[in-house]
Amino acid sequence: MKSPITGKEMKLNKEPGALTYRKEEFPVFYHHFLCEDTGERFTNDELDTINIVQVHNQYREKYGIPFPDEIAAIREKYGVSAGKMSEILGLGVNTYRLYESGEMPSVANGRLILSVREPAEFLRQVEASTHLLSEREIQKIRESARKLQVREVANSWDRMFEEKIFTQRKPDEFTGYKEPQLDKIAQVIAFFNGKMDLYKTKLNKLFFYADFCYYQRSGYSMTGIAYRAIPFGPVPAEYQKMYVKLADDQQVEISQVEVGNGNYGEQIRAMHTFDPAYFNPAELEVLEAVARTFRQRNTDEVVRISHREAGWAENESDKNLISYQKYAFKTCGVIC
Repeated sequence: MKSPITGKEMKLNKEPGALTYRKEEFPVFYHHFLCEDTGERFTNDELDTINIVQVHNQYREKYGIPFPDEIAAIREKYGVSAGKMSEILGLGVNTYRLYESGEMPSVANGRLILSVREPAEFLRQVEASTHLLSEREIQKIRESARKLQVREVANSWDRMFEEKIFTQRKPDEFTGYKEPQLDKIAQVIAFFNGKMDLYKTKLNKLFFYADFCYYQRSGYSMTGIAYRAIPFGPVPAEYQKMYVKLADDQQVEISQVEVGNGNYGEQIRAMHTFDPAYFNPAELEVLEAVARTFRQRNTDEVVRISHREAGWAENESDKNLISYQKYAFKTCGVIC
């Protein structure tokens, strides 16, 4: 961006600061262009978005307000329109659609939306709204909710196993404000496997860079994975369990392969072809950038690069989780 004062190109800065939202102050990495001749700071729509997303994420986490992806997923699992969901919950006609698009709900409305994650609570809301719905709509919604209840009972074992894998699954600073998605994680593996051979240690770092670089661009992680700092660099917090589950689901195949000098490594191969429909254009750009950066680098090189990251260096001694909000904007200099 050129300075409107001098016409010279300005440098993009990301510096610690704070922004106020609903009378509360939240720490952010404030993105702006700096005119070095005058000291004036400027933003554009893209920078304004990443600045406010940082604030909104922290506000939602603090007050237990669901994120846009969660709000959309709750509605979609019942197969109703945004307008119909607004009617059932007693909201304004376009309110639910606006919440899915990113508008911030009140604390009360946010908790109301979270409550109907449970089919039984959703049915109670439907019964209280029968005067607004046709008999056909009521029957369709009841049937959908009851089928969902049956399906959730049948899938309870899988859900329990996922909870063991993703002990940190609530959207917060350690998941990049997203819930983890195994299907999308499997697709990330399929993408990288189309670019290079994958070994577990290197793949762990590819995941880290894909998630933290995407957070740097959007204020959200790509997969919802939480990362822990261990001696070999940043890794998905429960990566061993994650890969076992993916193998059990026949999403990946894991094998011991000789890598030279009598040493063996765990090679991971995707069992399905990559489906770009799981990703938005910005996510695909980040995946391409990560693959391009690390395709020709061996595992030891990738580990050494990851050890330069502040998120690893400042957390490795205690094997702590790595905060996206605290470290993503200091990350990825080798890529982004």
